[in-house]
Amino acid sequence: MKVIFAGGGTGGHLYPAVAISEQLVKANIDFYFMVSNRGIEKSILTPLGYEFEEQNVSAFMGQGIFGKIKAVCSMLSATKRALKVVQKGDKVVLTGGFAAAPSAIAAILKGCDLYLHEQNSVMGLVNRIFAKFSKKVFLSFENTKNAKGNTIVTGNPVRQAFYEAERKTGYDNNVLILGGSQGSRKINTLVSKSIDKLMENGFNISHQCGKKLYDETIDMYGDKLEIYESRIKLMPYIENAVEEMQKADIIISRSGAGAVFEIKALKCPAVYIPFAGASENHQYYNALNEKEHGRCIIIEEKDAETDVLVNALVTIKDNIEQYRAAFGNEVQKSSEIIFKELELV
Repeated sequence: MKVIFAGGGTGGHLYPAVAISEQLVKANIDFYFMVSNRGIEKSILTPLGYEFEEQNVSAFMGQGIFGKIKAVCSMLSATKRALKVVQKGDKVVLTGGFAAAPSAIAAILKGCDLYLHEQNSVMGLVNRIFAKFSKKVFLSFENTKNAKGNTIVTGNPVRQAFYEAERKTGYDNNVLILGGSQGSRKINTLVSKSIDKLMENGFNISHQCGKKLYDETIDMYGDKLEIYESRIKLMPYIENAVEEMQKADIIISRSGAGAVFEIKALKCPAVYIPFAGASENHQYYNALNEKEHGRCIIIEEKDAETDVLVNALVTIKDNIEQYRAAFGNEVQKSSEIIFKELELV
């Protein structure tokens, strides 16, 4: 028996599986990843030494007729391969995205226990399709929209390193900008054009802009990178996210579920700028739960201007202890909860 994690396309779909796999390593249980071939999974899983297989699958929704035909053909081919990988008695855990579908179909056909984890506050299409076939459906958020199946609220698993990291106690005016695994042009543009005001208010900036957006972000900053050289650090990608994040007093970020729960685990106040193009506006609802608990400020893309950003940062700065206290002392280790629910031992 082995556990097969199926899903991918983004770090948000992959990292929960990585977090759960840490529990499997402790219990000496075999596992395998069936992921997309977008490349991000390879860059994450290879250094960990985890076994995985890239699938040549593509999205169906939003495609023209030829794109839909290509998607169906690639799905059939990937499902044929998944039927060889998934064996009777295996447990299959779906983490979302179209890369999860082939293994889900194979699990159903072979009578395997199927589980599903929904990261976001709005259940995605693939998860909605397979929820009714799943033994248990793990939710990150209470009141997840479109949720189906035998649901259990577990939270979103994050790697153990986030729980073990030391929480920031002092205050150094350090602001970390995260644009997600690929970076965010919207956030890059906003921060670069706001840099003078940010400097005037004493903030030190560490900015992860995305590998593909690195050169254009340098151009956006222009000579400001030299003028404020000692107070700006521009990075295409962050290799050790925990180390960088625990230095931050405030984090500016998109609000994918992975980012929200990692920041929550570190108990760091945040300014969330939800991606307006996220399906059913789920990034906004991911952040809304944190706002309702007094842990963040949300700036919607339509309102994302310099003065709004600076005012949000200053508000948190002036009330930093209040924002930190809003996290409380409770730690929800979602990966441990899900491990128990998988009934592996």
